[in-house]
Amino acid sequence: MVKLSMPVALLIEAAIAGGVAGNQLVEVIRTKNMEALRHIGKEEKSWSNFFEYAEQNWDTIVSAINSGYTIKFLTIRGLTNLIRTKFSLKENNDFVMGESFIDLTLTQEQLDFLLAKIPLQWKFTKQDNDRYNYRAVLSQTKQNV
Repeated sequence: MVKLSMPVALLIEAAIAGGVAGNQLVEVIRTKNMEALRHIGKEEKSWSNFFEYAEQNWDTIVSAINSGYTIKFLTIRGLTNLIRTKFSLKENNDFVMGESFIDLTLTQEQLDFLLAKIPLQWKFTKQDNDRYNYRAVLSQTKQNV
């Protein structure tokens, strides 16, 4: 499985969430079809940079789309951007951020996705007596869960 930077992974997930996935996404990237991605709402410059990166790292991008990927490094802001993009979660409704943790409501499928994609520095703890059913904590912090 290939490793991607957060910005690249986020654009792939935004495209997938916008209904452009698999072979269709590969073709959109190969042809640099900005129009096919316009409805997703990301800035045109982001897609242009992504297309340039994909051209230089074609095998990595195709492998990520077809076989999966993991994210190299993920900050707390990066994790919130990912869950907003991938799952349409809303802050203060579906999750809240602390200084080094996020309390959030996830389905098992969503948790499985995150565990497969994000770096091992993030640990998820089940919370039974809270509005949110999981706490995501950066493991190098001293936050008690």
